[in-house]
Amino acid sequence: MKIPIPAKAIVPILIGIILVPIPLLGSFHIESAILAAFIGCFWAGWIACEKQEKNDYREGLTISGYLYLAGTPLLVASLINGCFSIDGLGFWLLLPLPSVFLGYAIGRLLRIWDIRYRRFITVFALIFVAFGILIIDFYNYPQVYFFNHVWGAWPGPIYDEEVTFGSSVLFFRVITGLWIAVLWFVPDWNINHISRWIVILASVSLCFCYMNLANMDIISSPGYIQAVLGGKVSTPHFDIYYEETAYSESEINLIAEEHEFYLRQISRTLDTRLPDSSSKIASYLYGNPWQKKDLVGAKFTSYVPIWLSKDQLHIARQQIKGSLRHELVHIISKHFGNRLFNGSWSIGLIEGLAVAIDGGASSTTTIDQLVASEQPYPRPNELEQAFSFLGFYSGRSGVNYTTSGSFVQYLLQQYPIRDFKEAYRTGNIPEAYHKSWSQLADGWYQHLDTITTDSLDHQTATRIFGRRSLFEKTCPHTVSAFSHLWDEYSHRLAQRDTLRALQLLDRALVESDSMLWVKTEWAYRNLLSGKSSTVSQAVAATDTSVALQLLYADAFKNIGKNNEAKRHLSYAEEMLVPASGNREALRTRRNNNQWVIYRDLVYYHQLPDSVAFAQADYRTKIRSLHQAIEQNRWSKLKSYGRWLKHYPIRVRYFEDYVQLIHLLAFKKESKLAQKWLNSLQHYAQRPGFNEIIEQERYWTNYLINKYKMF
Repeated sequence: MKIPIPAKAIVPILIGIILVPIPLLGSFHIESAILAAFIGCFWAGWIACEKQEKNDYREGLTISGYLYLAGTPLLVASLINGCFSIDGLGFWLLLPLPSVFLGYAIGRLLRIWDIRYRRFITVFALIFVAFGILIIDFYNYPQVYFFNHVWGAWPGPIYDEEVTFGSSVLFFRVITGLWIAVLWFVPDWNINHISRWIVILASVSLCFCYMNLANMDIISSPGYIQAVLGGKVSTPHFDIYYEETAYSESEINLIAEEHEFYLRQISRTLDTRLPDSSSKIASYLYGNPWQKKDLVGAKFTSYVPIWLSKDQLHIARQQIKGSLRHELVHIISKHFGNRLFNGSWSIGLIEGLAVAIDGGASSTTTIDQLVASEQPYPRPNELEQAFSFLGFYSGRSGVNYTTSGSFVQYLLQQYPIRDFKEAYRTGNIPEAYHKSWSQLADGWYQHLDTITTDSLDHQTATRIFGRRSLFEKTCPHTVSAFSHLWDEYSHRLAQRDTLRALQLLDRALVESDSMLWVKTEWAYRNLLSGKSSTVSQAVAATDTSVALQLLYADAFKNIGKNNEAKRHLSYAEEMLVPASGNREALRTRRNNNQWVIYRDLVYYHQLPDSVAFAQADYRTKIRSLHQAIEQNRWSKLKSYGRWLKHYPIRVRYFEDYVQLIHLLAFKKESKLAQKWLNSLQHYAQRPGFNEIIEQERYWTNYLINKYKMF
């Protein structure tokens, strides 16, 4: 007995309701659209193989209708929660429908040709397309985005990133549509001319499309990426491909040296031989995260495709400082990974090893201090879960990265490195160490109990561990109009397209309803562009930010309205709180001579001479270092480094000192770099600072020894 149509409609709606509370799948966005496309393709292929009188177009639309009925509760929930987005709608329109008709076209073709075992052949063909082609792409291209005719598209790492519907998805679904046309009309090749012409035109169009896969961001071969980036520099162990318009010669030479230094250091730490220099590691350095997103699918995520036989890493310019060493750990560790994808079955071991060696995301606090600050410690079963194949990414990134890094660091310090390599290869930690999770955890707890922490460590841990995971967000892939504008603004700023960046910043300011921190950024960027009059006209009674008042004072001073400038300095002073970091900035502007030096430096890019540097406030001296680096004025940087050495160390500028030391050593000023290291060591009371200082000592000594050889 046939189920009445209304009853049939209830089933997919109930399925949709069941999906709503499931993280990611319950969102009317790409994950649920992929699931619908996958199910619909196989379902349609199975139904199409049935030998009975039917209207094939209507059958395909009926199956699609059931899928969209299942998506209706997701759509309603997204509308209620404020999570609806055009991107999600785009994925739902262009993923399930073509997949349904592709599966149907294959089953229909075999049915019309009366092929035996057609259901088996259809399912096998769809499995090959769904997974076989994915595996082929996975092991042949460095990209982390994928397109597939069965399940649609995967945009790359989605962890805390906006997922947008782009032109590449549309282009690929056009290809799917052309395959559907060929499969649908080829059985009628000898019956009518229209079908024949459709097949011919679709086939020609397919040839054109496949010739443009790289240009449309469907695939990204190494050769294509290298051609787009344009620049190349080689070292003994690396071929570095970089966006030639984004890096200066001095900058890329420094980065190349860092590659070699970190490679040697990590190899020594892991007791691993350096890679064979005859097969160089390919390092792809993109101009910005947005270029990286277009070419390989990862925007703010640096990565190493360890599954490829060719060693390579992919990092954007803005991420090099924080990611290069971390990613090079993955390069070295893949050589003692498993045979299937050169990694570990435990994601916690893969990422934990990189964090353990790199040191984590905080310069003030070690990874051990972060974990020790957030008691209670993870229980043995929770630790085991974090190191399981799927458990790592199910939790908060800050928690799992830091916790796994601390635990791995403990293992490396307390046990032979060969035990860790065995655990890494097999993914079985207790078996490699011949200890239970409870025993290993107890030893780690005892180690953490010896770690001293303070209020700064607790604040840092709360900030890092408090970042919600993708699974905890109500709207995991939907961002506000303001966030989208801010992202576009940041993109244009990274491209040095100042005009377009300011236009987007104007729109972001309006969209944010003149939020103070946005208006502060707006004022600063306009001042840098010489638009002091524009900034002076934007003064409002609601501008209760000290930083904004100081920028207003700069604007009025730049256009010669001294009384107005002084008035805004008075406003800023009234708003200051005792512990404000803006007190020094206000003091700079209270001294007319220092204010001139500061404005010439910041707004007119004039580096101070020895007299002006001596007169400048300490904060301005540090800004002078930054400007010298930005302008590639290395002789000035060396002079500033010598002059600044005569003043007492201020711990708040610790990271600036480290950057100075790093560059002085690279520029063959090793003696001055060592003097700075010795001074900094005396004032650095925090373990996190000491780790960084020790790292810079290794760097300086490495360069001293290298320069001696030449």
